Amino acid sequence: MIKSPVIKAITATVSALMIFSAVSVSANAASIDNNSKILSKFQIKTSDNTKNDIPSAYSSVELGIVNSPKSQKYNDCWIYSSLSVLETKLLKKDFTANNFSAEHMNLWATTKSNGKGWQRNVTSDGYAFTALGYLSSWQGGIEQSDYDTLAEKYTPDKDLSAFVNYGVTSIKYLDDCTQEEIKQEIMDNGSIYAAYSHSPYYENNDRTAYFCPQGSPKSTGHAIAIVGWDDNYSKENFKAINGVLPENDGAWLVKNSWGDYNTLNGYFWLSYEDSYLFSSTFKYNFAVEDVTEITDDVKLMQNEIYGATYEFNYINDDSVTYLNLFNFSEGYNKLDSVMFETAAKNSDYEIYYVPAENKIPVSDETKWTKLNSGKVPYSGYLNIDTNDFDLPVTYGAIAVKIKKNNESGKNTIGVGEWLNKSNGQFAFINESQKGESFIYQNGTMTDLLDWYKTERDDNLGGTFVIKAVTNKTELAVTLLGDIDLNNKIDIKDATDLQIAISGDSKLSAVQNLNADTDENGEINVNDVTQLQFMIANNN
Repeated sequence: MIKSPVIKAITATVSALMIFSAVSVSANAASIDNNSKILSKFQIKTSDNTKNDIPSAYSSVELGIVNSPKSQKYNDCWIYSSLSVLETKLLKKDFTANNFSAEHMNLWATTKSNGKGWQRNVTSDGYAFTALGYLSSWQGGIEQSDYDTLAEKYTPDKDLSAFVNYGVTSIKYLDDCTQEEIKQEIMDNGSIYAAYSHSPYYENNDRTAYFCPQGSPKSTGHAIAIVGWDDNYSKENFKAINGVLPENDGAWLVKNSWGDYNTLNGYFWLSYEDSYLFSSTFKYNFAVEDVTEITDDVKLMQNEIYGATYEFNYINDDSVTYLNLFNFSEGYNKLDSVMFETAAKNSDYEIYYVPAENKIPVSDETKWTKLNSGKVPYSGYLNIDTNDFDLPVTYGAIAVKIKKNNESGKNTIGVGEWLNKSNGQFAFINESQKGESFIYQNGTMTDLLDWYKTERDDNLGGTFVIKAVTNKTELAVTLLGDIDLNNKIDIKDATDLQIAISGDSKLSAVQNLNADTDENGEINVNDVTQLQFMIANNN
């Protein structure tokens, strides 16, 4: 039984952030298959501008970097909006993004056969959290044409990351940004993900303009992609609610997910003064800041795929060091960058490589290697350059130290932690395992699951959102016979090799090289005999 005191806080948050977006709102929506269809019912003068030169009107649609609106099937507006934001970012960078599979993302975000993951089915509502995990773990997007080639029906247990050509590396939360900053994000990235409270009552007659006045009750949450704006869009275009119009002109250009349902081909205008847009009711609103092309020479090392479902804020010290342990023996030993999630904007961070002994990061800080440091520029997923650091071919940890300062007052980091709905049922169940994440505090290294159990009486715990972007290197034997990669050979190596030969465990690429103790190119019982001989001679 879980007795975590944090249940109430998490429950309240999840209840408020849920995006329902019932399909009944868009019963007249028609599917659009032609991705080349352009918005032709209005024209906006869009010009190229230098940084911080914000024009009065802008449209990514007219720049040709927005695929046409699609029609959602279920309560999955958050899927279409997040995939649209990814597509737009890729198209702006001249990458390919034809038609990412909403079906794959929806099924990926359902409950796995072991009962873990998001506790939902394909018709359920969702969260921005879910989309952020999907994008930041390089699980998607997958082109629909590739998804259609699958011989067997997809289940959330299957890993289709081999179909993913581009990985998201940086995501910025926009919930504390000004209007000018949001406009800059749209110009920089093509579009942003946002959510507002939707009711047909606040639409104008032809459903091309929407305005919900201040003080109006919250209705159905709906996720959208904002792809432009016009400061001069007349307030007279909006429906007057009890005689009330926006005080000023100006609106956001929105790409919807209800197909070709209005005279603007599935787009509409949303007033700058809408009551719920960019409010604390729906978060996170976000922009995809950067993406990278995924090749056979690139590997994302990660201990979770669901991203940050909560912010680890339980320790009030001035600084805390968070670590994830990885097995760097697959032949990807150039550390290109480190990704991590944090809401500690303006806090100071330091990134380290920490060697491990017996698969536990060492507490002796003199053995740590500092890779980078700086100030957290924004809340969200950061990607910090590590200058192609040469990773030892063994177990090691990536550490992120977050330090409070007068500007931030936070030392938090993202964690994949279980969540409850407002009715007390699970919204998400994590797959955390011992030996994945650690906390270093006051000279002591503690496994995160042990910390949760001791400090929170919590048996599920979580996993820190710290990832390593690595590049392929040449493989070589590190130490003949060293199966557990601890830089020595002993009876445990012989036991591990026997288990692997029996088929009860799998060796990594470097472990396989080390296992060929008779150096004949094959791994079998003769290698165990040779290893036992080597151990006896060493003793």
